[in-house]
Amino acid sequence: MSSEERKAFIERLKSRLDELDERIDEYESHAREAGSKAREEYHERLAEMRGRRKDLANKLDELRGAGEVQWKKLKREAEHTWDALQHSFNYFKSHFK
Repeated sequence: MSSEERKAFIERLKSRLDELDERIDEYESHAREAGSKAREEYHERLAEMRGRRKDLANKLDELRGAGEVQWKKLKREAEHTWDALQHSFNYFKSHFK
């Protein structure tokens, strides 16, 4: 993978994290408006997403400093982590509509 492709992947992943941060903030504001039981569940799900988001951010940091051999493995792991995070977010979103 060329250095430009690596850079583009890292930028795309960073952009996804930024977008996710915005979504989490948005749902945090919804949680403040929800009833106590719903608010508790909101906070539990948001905490789970923040944990997965942190895992992805850690992968991003590893990717930035990875050599070629590590890069391929970490890239797959980052993609898998993103997919799991996206699935979790979609479940969260559908659950609270």
